[in-house]
Amino acid sequence: MLKKSICNMCFLRCGLNVHVVNNRIEKVMPMQEHPFNTLCPKAQGIGEWVHSPARITHPLKRSKGGWRKISWDDAFEYLADELAAIKDKYGAKSLVVYSGMAFAGTYDVRAVVQRFCDLYGTPNLTRGASYCHWARVIGHSLTFDYDTVEIIPDVDRTACVLNWGTNPEESRIPLALKIKRAKERGAKLIVIDPRRTKMAKEADIFAQIRPGTDGALALALLNVIIEERLYDESFVQKWTFGFEQLAKHVESYPPEKVAEITWIPADTIRNIARVYATNKPATIIQYVSLDHSTNGVQTSRAIAILMAITGNFEVQGGNIVCPRLKTANLSITKSPKEDTISPQYPIFNLFVKQPTVSPLAEVILSERPYPVKALIVQGANPALTWPNSKKVKAALSKLDLLVVIDLFMTETAKLADLFLPATAFLERKQLVTYGVTGQLPLIFRADPAIVPPGQCMDDWRIWCELGRKMGYGKYFPWEDADEIFEDYLAPTGITVERLKEAPSGIFYARWKERAYTEKGFNTPSGKVEIYSELLEKHGHSPLPIYTEPPESPISRPDLVKEFPLILITGPRVRWFTHSQHRNVPTLRKKMPEPFVEINPRTAQALAISDGDKVNVKSLRGEITLKAKVTADIHPQVVCLNHGWEEANANMLVDDTARDPISGYPSFRSLLCRVARA
Repeated sequence: MLKKSICNMCFLRCGLNVHVVNNRIEKVMPMQEHPFNTLCPKAQGIGEWVHSPARITHPLKRSKGGWRKISWDDAFEYLADELAAIKDKYGAKSLVVYSGMAFAGTYDVRAVVQRFCDLYGTPNLTRGASYCHWARVIGHSLTFDYDTVEIIPDVDRTACVLNWGTNPEESRIPLALKIKRAKERGAKLIVIDPRRTKMAKEADIFAQIRPGTDGALALALLNVIIEERLYDESFVQKWTFGFEQLAKHVESYPPEKVAEITWIPADTIRNIARVYATNKPATIIQYVSLDHSTNGVQTSRAIAILMAITGNFEVQGGNIVCPRLKTANLSITKSPKEDTISPQYPIFNLFVKQPTVSPLAEVILSERPYPVKALIVQGANPALTWPNSKKVKAALSKLDLLVVIDLFMTETAKLADLFLPATAFLERKQLVTYGVTGQLPLIFRADPAIVPPGQCMDDWRIWCELGRKMGYGKYFPWEDADEIFEDYLAPTGITVERLKEAPSGIFYARWKERAYTEKGFNTPSGKVEIYSELLEKHGHSPLPIYTEPPESPISRPDLVKEFPLILITGPRVRWFTHSQHRNVPTLRKKMPEPFVEINPRTAQALAISDGDKVNVKSLRGEITLKAKVTADIHPQVVCLNHGWEEANANMLVDDTARDPISGYPSFRSLLCRVARA
């Protein structure tokens, strides 16, 4: 039997043709009529992942003797009683709910979770936005559109690709193929990265930047473009607010000065600026690596301004805005959430409309600004993916109640009081919009391809049943996911029936070039906000600035003797997504164990050979893994992947030094030392 569905092994959500025999996935193939149909290796592991013998298929409750199976009725009764007692003793805001990357773009789940939190009374529903994606969205939105903007690189029609800090051949294979085709057409390719990736080796210009200094480079590019009058004077005059202040501001970032900061020669900086500004249309690609910085929002602001003043914003082949789908708000409480766990990040709260989870470990341990006693984790693995894992595990262990909703016994689940088994994406109905990751104005609905094992339950149903058990039944009327979809889509005119008739999805909007010429930009000035009065109001620089990483050879020279190397964590690999999929044999064979990349010169000085076991140590902790000696990493930099239980990169990461606007920590510019184990 052939079923059409959407892959959820990563956030790209490629179209699938799923071949099913006797309720088992025999193979998956690309859905050719879907715009995303280049399946990466993870998709080939779907069958092994879904049918894994490691799946948890019954609710589990922790007892003195370990885990024991319980019924769903008992699970809901236990959870409802515990939540009621915690609310009575500590107040509703002592509950935090965290949903992970698995639910990006999935709205049946988000709608019911938000409704549950509203009814319970907690303002502390948060999600993966706390550590991914939203730092750049905030930076772009402050500049272009206060309603939040998703910016797409229009690679198909560009004359120049500036690929800034991303490695799409590992993380976004369809995008990598587009870049390859663009280069074959004659487009220029610029790559900025601390690592000499495969794409960097094929670039017209490769700049091997010091980790964490991207903001300085962006300001230097603005310096050159303004000084040499390479900007679009007509656009700047008519559609920008604060250009004169910017021009004066970037005088402090000449290429010679920034070369010392970034390790990129001044001539290369000038060359990047000229090639980007004069080969039009040009597009900039930036993703999570620039988010993972204590200067991430301001860096994204500077990059947004680069797009704008060169005339490369909202034009074919430049950077364009993905239209949002205007759906129903199914929340009970429509007002902004107040008294959250992250009052120190009001701009994040304003744009994301949720608090950030980044201070949560400290909040739990210190009980400031108030006690947090319960955490429900859905489709996420904080024990491995949040920074400073030792502190995170201490915080999780201090909770009165930890509940995990997942498919597998993760590192986080091992600490839980209650485990609720969820269905996999091919076992439930799906409604996916692609605008959430700035890809396409496309919405897609899929039926289940197979029946779930055991007693696994859809996430939305778990929350509805819990809500009913707690006395909120009239607010959870839905008996089928399609009913939620209908309510959610009501303002759009798109119905479930229409989606059923469109197996490759429905495009809900068309992009219009330079749409801002009709109504202006959705900002207070109606223009591109180079100078942000909102940032100024909240005590931040109204112009993009560069701040040195809080843990670097420059900011902490006192640490350099003990920790002489700069550490990058978290580069993506095509085999896994975060801490997922290492239990898929086909994928694990491709990368059986973690490693740290180290330059041959550095390795020789430390008497390290390729394949040696080494210890990597930071101020927070130490892990042991194998060395991979490669000339593709700078001699002063080492790099390792995250998501491994046996060598957890986040044991090394600082959780306290954060971007003052987004709350994002610095996953990718820390200090460490490496020695043979």
